[in-house]
Amino acid sequence: MDINVTSAVFQVFAADLARSLEFYRLLGLDVPAGDEHVAVGLPGGNTLSFDTDKTIAGMHPGWAPPGGAGRVALALGLSSPEAVDELFARVTAAGHDGSLAPYDAPWGQRYATVADPDGNWVDLFAPLPS
Repeated sequence: MDINVTSAVFQVFAADLARSLEFYRLLGLDVPAGDEHVAVGLPGGNTLSFDTDKTIAGMHPGWAPPGGAGRVALALGLSSPEAVDELFARVTAAGHDGSLAPYDAPWGQRYATVADPDGNWVDLFAPLPS
């Protein structure tokens, strides 16, 4: 099976969401208001999203926010739910951490999380069939 990345989401884990949103507005992004999750379209079809610590902790039981830098994750949209499973298996078989095994998320995606060698999260997702 060929695995093709179809989109990328750059994710910020925001300790103070309002302050983070204002910062990115200062940079010229058209950032909408939000309480827990905010997504902003970027040039080239990618997305920058912001999530509160509460939102991330709800997805990853036991997670605690880092004390310093490192509050950013990359999310890769894949072509199918099977591609999420296959890529997760490939990455973890190579010895990388799989902090969240693939599952069917309530928001309609097959979803998983792996970590790069520095501990940065990379979320893998694909739409579930209707």
